[in-house]
Amino acid sequence: MFKYIWQRIAFAILALFIISILTFNLVALFAPDPLSKVAQREVEGATGHIKPTYDAVLLRLRIEHGIMYSKDHPVPIIVRYFRYIGNILTKGDFGFLYDPKNNPNSIIFTNMTKLFFNPLIYTLVVSVPAFVISAILGTVLGVVAGYKRGTWHDTSINIFVLIFIALPSFVIAPLVIAIATKLKISPIVPSFSEGKPIGEVIVAYLPPILVMTLGSLAVYTTYSRNQVITVLTSNYVLIAKTKGLSKKQIFTKYVLRNISIPLFAIVFPSFVFLLAGSIVVERYWSIPGTSQTITYAFPNGELFVVMFSTFFFSAISFGSEIIVDIMYAILDPRITYGAKSKKNYILFIKMLNHRNKLVRELKNANELEFDYLKDNLEYKLSELAANLKDQNPNEFEQGKQNLLQQYENDVKTLKEKIEIEKEQYFKEKEEKQNQLIRNSIFANANITVEKVNTND
Repeated sequence: MFKYIWQRIAFAILALFIISILTFNLVALFAPDPLSKVAQREVEGATGHIKPTYDAVLLRLRIEHGIMYSKDHPVPIIVRYFRYIGNILTKGDFGFLYDPKNNPNSIIFTNMTKLFFNPLIYTLVVSVPAFVISAILGTVLGVVAGYKRGTWHDTSINIFVLIFIALPSFVIAPLVIAIATKLKISPIVPSFSEGKPIGEVIVAYLPPILVMTLGSLAVYTTYSRNQVITVLTSNYVLIAKTKGLSKKQIFTKYVLRNISIPLFAIVFPSFVFLLAGSIVVERYWSIPGTSQTITYAFPNGELFVVMFSTFFFSAISFGSEIIVDIMYAILDPRITYGAKSKKNYILFIKMLNHRNKLVRELKNANELEFDYLKDNLEYKLSELAANLKDQNPNEFEQGKQNLLQQYENDVKTLKEKIEIEKEQYFKEKEEKQNQLIRNSIFANANITVEKVNTND
């Protein structure tokens, strides 16, 4: 189990490295240069008789920020990336904004962690209640729809779910804002530092929480409904009914237990989705969350902000998947994780190289035999021509035809020999592969999950 966890962590780190290097390269290549605006403002605000040129200021800023070595000598993007990673690992420095104008509050947000995590509190105030409500209410509605399948309860819940699956949050949000305004609820969510009554702040947060809840509620409802129907139509539930177990006993012993494991697999990913997908809601209600930081970073080329948000959300996603895998084994002890694969990859590579070497030798040997036959034919033809061409042309033509026929027969024989050797080679290879498969049926899988039907 612990080996499996460490293996998953190692793969997560590798995936995080790949995602980060791709993101860094894409933003560095295609995003606008934020230093151009800084250089423009510096030139416009310069005083004195001698004003610096825009190109000179921009070059100086790029050298200061490690983008250029000198004029016409840019720092390679891969070098900039590993410098960035080195600063994180050695100094804990995630970089900061290129352009100070992109900082929503330069007094409070003095480094990257404050710039990202201080607004995250407001994002969590919206995301966490929406996550809890949607998970609980969606599961309950799904269970009811599964038990009442085919009735008006099921039809009503399905219509409700389909409506909010079809309508995205940026369509629902204006409608909710209009209704909330009629109810005299503020369309702009106040921050905690404005000193307004706590009741007014809570009421102002209800509409955005409602919009986010409706968006994720449909996922839990549909998924739990399908799982309940699958369990209720299984053989062990039918046997439990024939034994006389009550509906409550069947639900607690069989239904709830068997739907909890697959439902748990979507709990953490849905929370990460809510956390990352709150940008639309925050923009509509002017919530001072992480959306302001992220939405300003992407179009303005703030590379370090984009990288930090990528690291944060990717790490949460990978961590949630590892937690789900661990909870699988806790929720159902019958699920175990297999040992590490016993394949010897070093030996496999050596055997592959040896096989390629043999193929090359066989090919070279056959080419030599073909060359020998061709050279021998040319030699005999030239010898025949020297002896008979001028003296007896008819005998020369007859001898030439005999030599060509012999050459064709020799080539045909050699091709048949090659086909036999190839057939023998592939047959031996297939036998070895079958033997390897037979020897590693129970040892070749990296992860073996024992799937056992639920006990009656």
